[in-house]
Amino acid sequence: MSRHRVSDTGGALAYLTDCTLATVCHLAGKKSAPQSELRRQISIAQQGIDWMIRFGVDYSHTRAADVVAMGGSVEAWAEQYRPAATQ
Repeated sequence: MSRHRVSDTGGALAYLTDCTLATVCHLAGKKSAPQSELRRQISIAQQGIDWMIRFGVDYSHTRAADVVAMGGSVEAWAEQYRPAATQ
């Protein structure tokens, strides 16, 4: 979602949640990301998605749609971005 498409409070929530999910994706993909910061960003993104669902905000053009399609858990969604364990 582009910030230029924001025209109401629901769109603002969707945009900020999408940005937070981008941060989650980035942090989850790093081998040395601070786990406390990743957990914090996951929590913020989860709250945003929960609110969008609760208040009927359209999230169809955001990463939140992918999270919801996978069951609604940001933590579970983020797992796909974690680096594979090296042996």
